[in-house]
Amino acid sequence: MRMDRNIKERGHDPYAEARKYPEGAYCPECGAVYRQGRWIWSDVPVRLGNPVLCGACKRVRDAFPAGEVRLSGSYVKKHKDEILNLINKTVGQATSRSPLKRLMDIEEAEGNLVVRLTDDHLARRVAHAVHRAFKGDLRVRYSLEERFVRLQWQREM
Repeated sequence: MRMDRNIKERGHDPYAEARKYPEGAYCPECGAVYRQGRWIWSDVPVRLGNPVLCGACKRVRDAFPAGEVRLSGSYVKKHKDEILNLINKTVGQATSRSPLKRLMDIEEAEGNLVVRLTDDHLARRVAHAVHRAFKGDLRVRYSLEERFVRLQWQREM
């Protein structure tokens, strides 16, 4: 039996913060500040530390979401405003607590919606909020090689 084999990492996230940044580092894009080992929103704009792009801004820049929620069916067409209000409220609550949890974009095509987010847990939270509020069918698929989740919600009238 060989002892020098390479063990593959189960899930790879190229945007994971593998290192700690110096205290007071800030993101020049969104204004988040790195304090006590995590990114936070600061009450006062800080520009004294090192400028470092946070993980969410890197994902937005690269157009590489961590989660995607696809909403389809005739119900989406008829109740689009209500669904979008719920999505924006859910995302707004998460973003106010953590700068790394953000909405990248919402794309509309043929009455269907595709919501892309910077955090896989936020994608699940959005999809489950829509499912709780409007019922329908929800399917969850995780990627095995990278940290990505795709959720499909569908409801017909």
